[in-house]
Amino acid sequence: MDLPNILLNDAISSIDSFTVSLVLAAMISVAFTVSTVMKQDHKKCPPFAPGGMMHHISMDVAKQLNTRVFQLSLPKSNARQLHVVIGEPNLARAVLTDPTSTKPLQIYAAFRNMNELGTPAMFTLNGPDWHSKRKSVAPAFSSNQIKRMNTVACEHCEAWIQDHLQDENVGFDVATSMVGVVMSAICETAFDYKMSKEERDLLGIQLECALIEFAQKDINPFRKMFGFFIPSRRKAFQAAHEIKELCLKMMDNYTKAPTKSKNSIIQLIMESDVAFPNSDEKAAQLLEFLVAGFDTTAYSISWILLSLAQNKEEQLRLRESLRKLTPDTWNACQELQWVIKEGMRLYPVASGGSVRTVGKDLTTNEGKLIPKGSNCFIPFMLVFRNPDVFENPDSFVPSRWENPTRDQLDAFQPFSLGKQNCVGQSLAKAETTSIVARIISEYELTVDETKDPFTIDYFLTLKPIGAYLRARKV
Repeated sequence: MDLPNILLNDAISSIDSFTVSLVLAAMISVAFTVSTVMKQDHKKCPPFAPGGMMHHISMDVAKQLNTRVFQLSLPKSNARQLHVVIGEPNLARAVLTDPTSTKPLQIYAAFRNMNELGTPAMFTLNGPDWHSKRKSVAPAFSSNQIKRMNTVACEHCEAWIQDHLQDENVGFDVATSMVGVVMSAICETAFDYKMSKEERDLLGIQLECALIEFAQKDINPFRKMFGFFIPSRRKAFQAAHEIKELCLKMMDNYTKAPTKSKNSIIQLIMESDVAFPNSDEKAAQLLEFLVAGFDTTAYSISWILLSLAQNKEEQLRLRESLRKLTPDTWNACQELQWVIKEGMRLYPVASGGSVRTVGKDLTTNEGKLIPKGSNCFIPFMLVFRNPDVFENPDSFVPSRWENPTRDQLDAFQPFSLGKQNCVGQSLAKAETTSIVARIISEYELTVDETKDPFTIDYFLTLKPIGAYLRARKV
């Protein structure tokens, strides 16, 4: 089933707004120091996106320019630097896997405001500091830990099924439901903390309030200068303070607990005084994991369940395959893996993708130059829906993964690539596999036609808003 064009345009437009806001906020101070911006030879470099900057990642731009690599008209820190959107799979892979590529901290550092003091953590670092922190938390994602955390996630899923899927005439909001299941499991296993529904709901409100201010509105320097007089900015600082208080509460709960889970995320952070030397750095790292785990996996599961509800034949085919296996062997179900891949391709939750500063000159498929030091934006939706790689790219077709081409395999990178890829991807894959299989194996999902059509929203993550499903036991 095709995604309605208007929803896709809304999603892409929102992605653009967020990405552009980050870039402008990061580059504005540099722009003031550059008296003259020299232009590259346009014959050697990718073409510029036409029109306003708010539409530069749309599919229409790629079609209009007949290329999936194009420049953005943004301030530069030097004459050779470009700001380039990349939708070519092989070039995206080259950027992400090149060991000389780094995260542009001017952009990612905007997230540091979330921990109230601007303390750097793993997601907003490069080099030795990043490596030290990542190495310290790596044991939390060993195979034994993944199994332990996934078991708890399955228990929470089972409890949710018993509470919400017993009446086939009552619909459920798939996104809200999956956030509840996944977040409860993550808090219990990763942070040794049982978060109440009230805390979870409040956290979602606080995160959105703070991120809108710090990641989008910081573009305006006057908001920083006169923030005390702006109610929404004061409210954002209060939200950041309360989020940090929740992290400190988790830390205190861990300290007082008579028993502790070995190699949990919080245990590794709390007991590593080298990588996380003080309480502020420990709290900042906990906050990053809290934000990362709040809805990413949950929305991936939501999109997959929604896609299956919209495609009854695919849902039936998957159910029949699962029923030939036992729950212990569901992860070996090929049809299940195809469905998950296709759902994550069509609806990449981190659809804004990754941003890297390249450490060497690169060349596009068309022979265009991307100079060393350029910022490369890799929106996953632009890569994953490339019609040169995927036939009928806007349609849900799990069977395309039965015999994928080399280009398709290379293009599919939902957890990014390279040394700074997603540290929690093994857990996300395990939970997605288990929860989707458990629900589909026993329940037939349909879209709740009594509700208004759902919409698509993007703020950090691509998510369905108001997508109600019904479940019938079969």
